[in-house]
Amino acid sequence: MNTPSIIVDRTTTWHSIGKTVDQCKDLEGVLKASGLDYTVEKHPVFAQPIMGSFTPIPNRFITTRDTDGHLYDIVSDKFEIVQNREAFDFVNYMGDDLQFRKAGETETGMVYIIGALPEVNILGDAFIPHVIFRNGFTGKIKITAAICPLRMVCQNQFNFAFRNTQNSTTIRHVRNAHDKLEEAREVLKVAADYMQELNAMAEQYVNIKLGPKDLDKLLDRMFPIVDPDSMNSFKRHQLEVSREKFKKAYLADDNRNFKGTSWGIINAYSDFITHRAAMGNTETKEEGKFVMVTFHPGLMNAVLQHMAAIGIEA
Repeated sequence: MNTPSIIVDRTTTWHSIGKTVDQCKDLEGVLKASGLDYTVEKHPVFAQPIMGSFTPIPNRFITTRDTDGHLYDIVSDKFEIVQNREAFDFVNYMGDDLQFRKAGETETGMVYIIGALPEVNILGDAFIPHVIFRNGFTGKIKITAAICPLRMVCQNQFNFAFRNTQNSTTIRHVRNAHDKLEEAREVLKVAADYMQELNAMAEQYVNIKLGPKDLDKLLDRMFPIVDPDSMNSFKRHQLEVSREKFKKAYLADDNRNFKGTSWGIINAYSDFITHRAAMGNTETKEEGKFVMVTFHPGLMNAVLQHMAAIGIEA
C-alpha cells in the first residue's frame, strides 16, 4: 500500500513583512524604497515633579525619527547614533553577488535589510545563503549581519550555532572606503564559512540511519505526553498537534530523499520551526517569528540536543 503524498505550503519568514526591494541596485535605492532614508536624533529628557518645573535628567536622552517624531527609547549619553546610511553603507562594496530582497523596520525598532548570495548545493539541494543586516536606535541592537541559509525546495530557514562557526558578525561603524571594503569581505567570508560548516553537517547526519522506533522515541522526547489522562487538555492538544505537524514535515515529498536519516529529521525540524504559525498580536506576530527564527540559533540547536539524548549524534 502506497503512502499518500504529503505536500506542505511554505513561504519564508520574511514573506509578509517589510518592503520588497529586489529591483534596487544599491543601498540608496533600498533605503528610499523601504522608507528607511530618515535620520534619528537625540533629545534631552526632562522630568516634571507634581506642580514643579521641568528638570533635565542627567545623561539621558530620547532617540526620535525626523520624519514623524517617532520615539524610540531612552538612551545614555554614551549611545552613538549610527544612521541607516552609515550603518549599511559597506553593503555597496559587496559586489553583484548580493541581491537585495526585503527591507523594513519592526515594531520594536529593529531596522533590517535582507540580501541573497549565490546558490550553494548541499546533498543535491539548492540552498540560498541570505544575509540579514540590522541596525537600531534603542541602545539594545548592535549593527550585525546574520547568515540564514534557505533550503529552496521548501523554503526552510536554517540557523544553527556551530561550535567553531557562528551565523552572525558584528559590524564596525567605519567611514573610509578601505574599511568598508574590509567589512564587506568579512561578511562574505562568514557566509562562506557558515555554508561550508552546514554542508559538513549535512554529510555527517545523512549517513546516520533511523528506523520508525527511533522517530517515535524522538517524538516522545520532543513532545512528551507522559500522563494523558491527568494532563491539561489544552496542553495535550497542543503537543498532539505539534507532533503531527512534525511528522507531516518529515514525510513531506520534499524530504523523501532523506527519510530514514538524521538529516531528514533536521530538515523536518527546520520546516517545523520556520513554518509554524506565528503567535501574538496580528500586526507584530510575523515580525516576531522572523526575528526569533533568524537571530536565535539555540532554537535550531534544540533538535540536536533531543537527538543526542536518545543516542543519535554525529
